Amino acid sequence: MRTQSPPNRRKRTSRQQQRLIWALGVGTLLVILILSSVASLGRNATEQQIAGNLAPVVVSEHPAPPDAEPYGRAWGPADAPIQVIEYADYECESCGYFARTYEPEVIAAFAGTGKVRFEIRNAPFHGEGSRNAAAAAYCAAEQNAFWPMHDSLFLNQPTTHGSGQQAFSPARLNEIAANLGLNAAAFEQCLGSGKYAAQVEADFAETQRIGVTGTPTFFVNGQMYPALLSSADLRRIFAEVAPNVDLTP
Repeated sequence: MRTQSPPNRRKRTSRQQQRLIWALGVGTLLVILILSSVASLGRNATEQQIAGNLAPVVVSEHPAPPDAEPYGRAWGPADAPIQVIEYADYECESCGYFARTYEPEVIAAFAGTGKVRFEIRNAPFHGEGSRNAAAAAYCAAEQNAFWPMHDSLFLNQPTTHGSGQQAFSPARLNEIAANLGLNAAAFEQCLGSGKYAAQVEADFAETQRIGVTGTPTFFVNGQMYPALLSSADLRRIFAEVAPNVDLTP
């Protein structure tokens, strides 16, 4: 004959099972919280180390190109027979090399001719830091200071992989703007409000639409040149795409 457990015993067993399930759940939650805290502490320590390794902010002393477009991102006449567009990322090492090494000689060689227009467009492939920097360039352009900011961003590029968010954090970008003599309050409000976030995303979408896959990439009268270009390289290209244009100043 089968005997049934007494009701009180069944109740005690059920309560024990519930307490065991509850204890297991609490234990699992504590393990998850501990692991999350350890991971967070590791991330914070890494971020603090990266931030501590950032060099002091420096700013460019180069003047804007002589025929820079007021409040814009280009130099040269809008109707110039030679149109150059550079797609650049402010975290891109090669873009920084171009800006520091070749761009001054390109400006010296062609900005005074009245035959070349050179425009900067954003290709923020590297993520949040490069997007912040692109937005900062737009905010500086509102104060007619695009070129000083453009040059200074490349002078303050992140030198450690993964440090773009710190190198181009809003605080660092505000510091660059202040050191350039911009209206710090207006710049901080512009950057902090996310005013140009949608524009920067549209810029990035444009790079994908036209087939830009790396930076710097140049378009000269519509032809793509995905490489670093010196003034000599550009002079050769200009002769190919606009052979009848006299570049004598």
